[in-house]
Parts: sequence; C-alpha cells; structure tokens
Amino acid sequence: MQKYKVFLNEKRILFDPSAKITLRKKWPEQANFTSKKGVTEWLKNFERSDEVSVVFGEHDKKTAFESFRNSMINIDAAGGVVRRNGTLLFIFRNGKWDLPKGKIDKGETPETAALREVEEECGISHHQIIRELPSTYHIFRSPYRKLRGKWIFKETFWYEMAYSGEENGVPQKEEGITEIRWFRPNELDEVLGNTYENLKQLIELYRY
Repeated sequence: MQKYKVFLNEKRILFDPSAKITLRKKWPEQANFTSKKGVTEWLKNFERSDEVSVVFGEHDKKTAFESFRNSMINIDAAGGVVRRNGTLLFIFRNGKWDLPKGKIDKGETPETAALREVEEECGISHHQIIRELPSTYHIFRSPYRKLRGKWIFKETFWYEMAYSGEENGVPQKEEGITEIRWFRPNELDEVLGNTYENLKQLIELYRY
C-alpha cells in the first residue's frame, strides 16, 4: 500500500491510507485540499505551528495527495546515488551532506537529467543507471524573484548508479559544493547526522 511522504523543511506530511488517526486531530479538521487557497492556508498554519509530523488517512490518499501537490507550482528534479567498489558518493553543500541532483531541463527525461547532474556536480563520467529508486518530495517557498514567496512542490526522481572510474570527482564550486567524499555503508552515520530530513529514508537503504 503506497504512502506519500512530503517534507516542509524538517516537518513531515504523510498521506497514509492505513492511518486511522493523526497526531493532532485539529490538522485534518482544518485541512481543505479541494482548493488552492485551502492548501496554502493550511501550509501557512502548519509552517507556523510547533507540529513536526502530520498524518492524513481514512480517505483516498492518492486523490488527496494529487490535489495537494497540484495546488502548488510543480518542479521536477533528478539525482543519483552513485556506487563504486562498495562506497557511496556524497557532496557537501550549504553546510550539509547531500546527494547530487538538479532540475530536469525541458525535453529531458529524468534518467538523462540525473546522469547529467551527477556529471556536472561531481566531475565524473561514464556512470550508468542500475535501477530506479523511490522519489522524494519536499515543498518550500520560492526564493527567486519572479516566484518569490510562492509555494513550490518538488519531486526528485532518484536512480542508483554504478561508477568504475578511478577519479574521485571534482566539486562544482559555482553550485556551492565544497567537497566530494566516498563513504562506506558503515560510515553513513556521519552523513545521517548532518543531512536533509527528506534524504534520510533514501540513505537508510544503503546503511548496514
């Protein structure tokens, strides 16, 4: 049974049809996802609240989720979890460990965009997609002039990639990346202690 987990900074919004209650019943009672205004008002209240996690259940979660996301400006991105000889590639950007990713350009497939972003941000090539991974979702207010303050819903398509080259990579400094490092699975606690909440579920797939 599919669940949809959306992050607003470190706050979590879960659409889960198996859930019978929420952590605070006031949230679903106030939620009106049938209109753009209803969604944006709910988001403002949730953003200001002390609540860190809300679960919506007992209804058609796909319909509610699609109505929720379609009330915002949608942007698609793509990225990769790159593996080499038992290690995983991470970038250090804006003070946090991150995975290489970026916006999908017009006319690109998610797969093509993911490969391109890894090459641009990490300075490696000849990496190949092995399998598709679960998407991640997060929402934020746009910092860009034309859309400043508008709510953005971003889905990031993820792919596991294999890389057999000897180059360790070169950080794309113009994108704020200051370091590239290859971690072994038993070293991922360092990453998990300083990364984004919406990436943790993805990173956990590789920790042992």
